[in-house]
Amino acid sequence: MQILHYCACLRLIDGGIPRAILELTSGLSTAGKSVKVFVTEGNDFPPPEVGVQAMQTGPFDYSKNRFSDQRLALLKQHIADADVLHLHSPWEPANIQLAKLAHDVATPYVVSIHGLVNGRVMRTNPIKKRLYLRFGGRKLLHRAAIVHCDSQESKKQCDRWIPKANYKIVPLVFNPSEHLAPPPTSDPDKYWPQRESKKPVVLFYAPLQSECGIELAIEAVAKIIQKRPVRFMIAGRSETTFEKNIVKLIHQLDMQNHTTFVGEISGDRKTALLRATDVFVEPANVESLNFTVYEAMACGVPIVISRNAPLARELEESEGALLIEENANAISIAIETLLNNPTLQATMGNAAKTWVASQFEDETRTNNYVRMYREIMNQ
Repeated sequence: MQILHYCACLRLIDGGIPRAILELTSGLSTAGKSVKVFVTEGNDFPPPEVGVQAMQTGPFDYSKNRFSDQRLALLKQHIADADVLHLHSPWEPANIQLAKLAHDVATPYVVSIHGLVNGRVMRTNPIKKRLYLRFGGRKLLHRAAIVHCDSQESKKQCDRWIPKANYKIVPLVFNPSEHLAPPPTSDPDKYWPQRESKKPVVLFYAPLQSECGIELAIEAVAKIIQKRPVRFMIAGRSETTFEKNIVKLIHQLDMQNHTTFVGEISGDRKTALLRATDVFVEPANVESLNFTVYEAMACGVPIVISRNAPLARELEESEGALLIEENANAISIAIETLLNNPTLQATMGNAAKTWVASQFEDETRTNNYVRMYREIMNQ
């Protein structure tokens, strides 16, 4: 079985989609499958020892998002040699081009939605997105052997816009080993000596962008700080203009002495921050699950998360997460409930860790993708 993945941009700093691709392709290769990854921009490929074949397509030729006929001709043979082509994101014009090549050479293809048909995404440049769907986007998805969603909520969001696609729900792949048993090099005191022993740490970790929910988290923590000391950590890639607005809000609420901006981090430094965290908060329904939620749970951190999040029901069943309405009062109550009850905090943290270990330590989720590919090949 030879699986060819294509992603227009593979940079881990961009968030969940590149991470999902790396986790999936690494898992498939470890399971003995032949896996190739083509990318146009970025080079955050799986490590060489994993065995994934990583290749660059060369730059886009037209409008910074389309290939020329000459470049498509070079890619055509790779697609013809593959048993399945797996495309990532419904919004890449290059995916329309590659899907047409796959159709021409009779190679079935999958399109992963990655939560990119939710309300926030569809409200961004709505006219442009409607035109994209009309002039090629719907055809891309209707012709796909499978349109892949990672949750029932993601499929529900897609049904409104592309009701005739052949959907299949297959959960994300994630390797939790480095967080279930963190290495000594990720000692929190090594990287975060500023954390005060008497101040519990509340962490928000996600790209700082419109509708990420950071304003709700700030307002919620501000309510708590009026009653007890808390260290609020904000981590993740940020948009400069948006971050300025966040800093302004923090000063308006007089939280500047209680808040630390961390930025985008990785490796031992990120693991150390998760280990130093008492409560992880993700208060808004974002495009797809933030992998850092899984990482925090694997480190034994209880989660406060929007009940509208794509995998909220699954996380609630883990008994390691509190589901909240998307308002500051509900968020502050949930965080306070945990901070005021160390026994509950520890119980939920242990439940979160146990759940992640049971869900991800074996190859079950990777095998679900293998079965999906086999289903397509046998059609």
